This record gives sequence, C-alpha cells and structure tokens, in this order.
Amino acid sequence: MRYKQRDVVEVNFLFADGQTKVHPAIIVSSDELQEAEEGLIYMVLISSKPDINPQYSYPIKKGMLSFELEKQSYVKCQIITGYTQRDVLRKFGVVRQPYFDEIIDKIIASIF
Repeated sequence: MRYKQRDVVEVNFLFADGQTKVHPAIIVSSDELQEAEEGLIYMVLISSKPDINPQYSYPIKKGMLSFELEKQSYVKCQIITGYTQRDVLRKFGVVRQPYFDEIIDKIIASIF
C-alpha cells in the first residue's frame, strides 16, 4: 500500500456540480479498508474557502500537519469521496494524530 490513513495528498477533486479542481485532501479510510477495497481510498477535501458551509469546516492551524500549507485552509468535513492510488497526484505529508482524531469527530458530527 502506497498511501496511508492521515496522509495529505493532492487529487483532482470532483464536485457535485460535475466540476473538477486540484485540491489537497486527507486520507480518512483505514489502511485495512484500503486493502480490503483493493486500493479504494476515501478522502476529505481541504479548501482555502472559509465561507462555504463554515459549520462543517475544521480550520487547519500551524503545527497540525507535518508541513505548512501556503494559505489558511479548512477541512471540509462534509465533502468525502473515494479515489484510487492512481488518482493521487502527489503526497504532501501527514496530519498529526491528535488533530486527525478531532477531524474524524467533526466529520462524524457533520455527516451523522
């Protein structure tokens, strides 16, 4: 397996309106699920736009990632989609564990 849960990667994100745009994303699917699904990877969108559904956004703060993003960005906890390893354009780094746990909690609260 090339990518793991908590990796921050770049993909050509497909939106509900059919438009695509390259965005960073966090891999949220477990490594075990990726193996069972034969490489299907579930990811949550990262965006620099704070005004789109802010109630479902989780702000990324300095020190949360193993690298720094160029702009203030937000995890859009309601926007999750599946990709395969071949869809990943590149890997940036990882989300540190305590923050990843908080993001998962926000995803659960946002969707369920």
